[in-house]
Amino acid sequence: MTEKKQLKANRRNVKLSVAKEDELKVKAISKDFSSANNCVPDHQLLKEYSNLDFNSKRLTPSQEKRKEELKVELGMLYGLENGIWTANLSYGKYYAALGKMRQNIVRQYNCRGSLELMLADRIVASYWRAMRYDRMFNYSVEKENGGFSFDQLKVNVLKEFNKGLELADRQLNTNIILLKELKQPKLNIKVRTDSAYIAQNQQLNINPPNKDNPNKNENIEPK
Repeated sequence: MTEKKQLKANRRNVKLSVAKEDELKVKAISKDFSSANNCVPDHQLLKEYSNLDFNSKRLTPSQEKRKEELKVELGMLYGLENGIWTANLSYGKYYAALGKMRQNIVRQYNCRGSLELMLADRIVASYWRAMRYDRMFNYSVEKENGGFSFDQLKVNVLKEFNKGLELADRQLNTNIILLKELKQPKLNIKVRTDSAYIAQNQQLNINPPNKDNPNKNENIEPK
């Protein structure tokens, strides 16, 4: 191979090497941006808050302010776990009551995963909205002294209240059913027989009657 050809080959190899390196860089950047952890800077925030908290007696006013900002930001970041989003569904005077409702559901159903905690939030939200609609409906129908009056505007408002109440009730019932299904233990069935008809929540007929034994039958009722 002549010196000129060798030089061209070297240049071509360099170009291929640079192109391959660029491709790897692009893949690495793409992976970084598409990562599920990319938008959750909790590690950095926790580290920053920890440093400020460790030196809490020697903080400047700006550092004190930053610490309080981090406290709120971290509280919201872990809102699904600590229930702060549910507690803030309404005015501050209801904060403790809403938080207690959510806490009771989480404890009663031992909610652990994200989906279970989300359903606990939705149950409280649907229940709260239903109760508020009920309250507004009842207050609008009857006055405190027992009297009542109606006009077309009030009738229209009561219709809207009723629609909202029905929707909240449907959402509440759906979320309760979903949470119960998630917490229901898996059912494992092993059947050893020549003929078996199996269906969930239905009667099982095993070894049905035949010409040799017309009375042979075993029924298993669902529990």
